[in-house]
Amino acid sequence: MQLPKLGFIILSALACASAWSQIDPTVGGAVSQADFNKRYALYSAWSGNLTFASDPSGSGRTVLRSRVRSTDATVSGKLRTDVLPLGEEGKSGPRWYGLSVYFPTTWVAHPNPAVVAQVGPVAQLSGLPAPLAIVVRGTAIELNLGFNHRPLSGAADVATAANSAVKAVKLGTLQTGKWYCFAVRSEWSPTLGNGALTVYQNRDKVFDAQRDINSYPGGASNVPRVGLSFPGLLGVAERVLYTDFIRLGGPDTTLEKLLAETPCKTTSATTALVK
Repeated sequence: MQLPKLGFIILSALACASAWSQIDPTVGGAVSQADFNKRYALYSAWSGNLTFASDPSGSGRTVLRSRVRSTDATVSGKLRTDVLPLGEEGKSGPRWYGLSVYFPTTWVAHPNPAVVAQVGPVAQLSGLPAPLAIVVRGTAIELNLGFNHRPLSGAADVATAANSAVKAVKLGTLQTGKWYCFAVRSEWSPTLGNGALTVYQNRDKVFDAQRDINSYPGGASNVPRVGLSFPGLLGVAERVLYTDFIRLGGPDTTLEKLLAETPCKTTSATTALVK
């Protein structure tokens, strides 16, 4: 079932700006604010919860500002303001994702978890953890992974939250006022011996699993998304998060190429791509 979605963005004064949405030339190039609805789907109770903004770190680039209020209506049972790229569902083989998030200094620590980036089915599986999620709990930021080899339906032994495998990788204490740039290389598979998943945080490799189960049956439909999503109560009156546009890559994409397009790009990576 397709989740309800809103695709209309309130444009700010940055109307002439554009930002790179995908780096894989077979997917697309720069996306302007006017074309945003054609490239992304927004999941939120109100379109005004997502706006364009200048990078709070001062780079001058255009980024996205997501907001969720405790008074917002839920979307598919969750408080959320997040976006996903259109046209990615059904992609298979090696896929790269660039998911970058910035926590403002006004972020208040609370034990209720906040999901800020994830990769999973467009219509998220009820009760099952996403194959990959970046989660903030209190003062900690972590990588959560979920997977199962069992079918989703039509069998006596189907995948449930209770029989799914879940891993949590602690990434450290959350620091506000800085970008977290995650590069993910995946080959999704619900069977042993086929899957591959490597995750980098600001260039450091934080997870690597080869020839392993890392998804659910039908995992080729996994799609990245960034923004705010709450599996439970918000816990505070309002949350604000800045995100970069989602980067997509295929077999020819490299870590250097991906990071060069993010807010965490390095001088060496940028120089190597200048033509």
